[in-house]
This record gives sequence, structure tokens and C-alpha cells, in this order.
Amino acid sequence: MDAAAINWRNQLEPETRQLLLKNIITKLKFGHLPGDYDEDLELQKLAHSIEQKSYAGATTQADYFDKIASKILLLEKAREREWRHQLHPESRQRIVNKITDTLRRHIPVSGPEGSQELWKIARRFEEKIFEAATSQSDYLRKISLKMLTMETKSQGSHGQLSNQLGLNNQPANPGFGMQQ
Repeated sequence: MDAAAINWRNQLEPETRQLLLKNIITKLKFGHLPGDYDEDLELQKLAHSIEQKSYAGATTQADYFDKIASKILLLEKAREREWRHQLHPESRQRIVNKITDTLRRHIPVSGPEGSQELWKIARRFEEKIFEAATSQSDYLRKISLKMLTMETKSQGSHGQLSNQLGLNNQPANPGFGMQQ
């Protein structure tokens, strides 16, 4: 090691390393349920490993900070990708059921075939949002906004929503373009 590499380590306060370690642990714990001792211990071990490897491999203080930031960013991106696996199928089914109930309140259907068609629409609707979302909060936000939009539009004109969804065999405006 050269003198510059040793020098930056001597200038770095131990409290700074402890503060960085606490920040890493906080970042790792974000989104995890509190109270699981084994998981907390694993996250602390991972945080220590990130900090120690960054410290050992860095050539300057700025390099040390960059290495930690890069590793945390990689972990956050991995967490974003895995959110879909953490969302329970029962939760998704409850959301589909709520969408179906909302559709049923605002779109006149009759018989089991109509109810089944509404459920299929709700399922496709939820699936598209699930695939487009970047995180669980993004997924829930998009679902909420679409449901609010649906409620608002259906309050404005009752039949318009069923026409937009293609549940009505009648054209959206039967008199449009025809002479009286």
C-alpha cells in the first residue's frame, strides 16, 4: 500500500464508519418487517461485510464512499425486482375482487356469464398494472388511481363505462352520424 492509501484511512474517524454502517443497516432494513431476530442479524452481517469490503478495497475516502453507495444501489435494484415475489397471491386476488365489485356497481350485467366476464376484465386489468409497476407502492398507487378514475367516470354517465369496456352490444352513440 502506498502512503496516500494509508493516510486517508488514518484521517477517517471511527465514528464516520459507524455512522455509515448504521446507514447501510437502515437501507437494508427498509421494507422488512421488524421483529425477526434472525433476519435482523443477517442484515447486520451483510451491512458489516459491505462496509468492511468497501473499506479494505478503497484507495481513497471518496472511493470508499462510492463503493458503499454502489453496493447499496445494487441491493435496492434487486429489491425492486423481487417485490413481485413478495406480494401474496391472496392479496392480488383481493384486489381483483375489489375491481370486480367496482365494475359490478357501475356496469349492468346479468347472469353468471356477465359476472364471469367482469371477473375476466378485472383480472386482465390487475395483471397489466402488476406487470407495468416498478414497486409494490407503484402497483398500489396505479390500482388506486385507476379505481378512482373508474368511480369518477361512472358517476358522470352510467352507461359510458360499460360502452368503453365493450360490455354493451349497443354502439356508444347510436345516433352519431345518422340523420334523424
